[in-house]
Amino acid sequence: MQSSAARLQVLVLALSLLALSGCAATGQTPAPDRLVVAPTVLAKQFSLAGRFSAKTGAEQVSGQFRYAQNDAERTLNLFSPLGTPLADIVANRDVATLTQANGATQSAVSLSQLLRTVIDLPVTDGMLSAWLQGLPSVASAPGTERDAAGLPSRFVESGWEIEISARMNGAEVAQNAPNTANTQGAPKRMRWSLRALPDTEVRWVIDEWRAQ
Repeated sequence: MQSSAARLQVLVLALSLLALSGCAATGQTPAPDRLVVAPTVLAKQFSLAGRFSAKTGAEQVSGQFRYAQNDAERTLNLFSPLGTPLADIVANRDVATLTQANGATQSAVSLSQLLRTVIDLPVTDGMLSAWLQGLPSVASAPGTERDAAGLPSRFVESGWEIEISARMNGAEVAQNAPNTANTQGAPKRMRWSLRALPDTEVRWVIDEWRAQ
């Protein structure tokens, strides 16, 4: 009886590991350094900064950005390529406000709605938050491809194709956020392209990432 119970415990453990890693059984036990459980849970509080370039038909814009969100609000700061402030968007549960460098303001119901006045990016706040983390905003996105760590390298959502060509490694995470956890694998380079309009795309290069 003890032998049967021991074998059952081993079987349950093996099935659990396979379910977590999302890998099919191959008959061989993977090396410990290859067994990676990917952090695929969306963060509710984080901040990042970097550079972007957006192209919509004949129009093209580029610059620097800083995005942050917590339980109370989301903020997006846009700068010129040289770092000159262009616009700040602050959104809480009630309203979103865009403040331009000249002091002019504009209000809307969401951050993403105001973003379209600067960059014509037809997405929702939820999509923007998830995609900036290199993850889909839905539980199952079609066409999802994964890298060696099990993180999405490509997925399709709401007509957009999201490609994550590079993610931060351990050294970069330690440099950006030495006192935070679960940030390894944060996106470093991304390309978002609208399938129906091939000339519409946004490219992101993330220089800083912090989980709050």
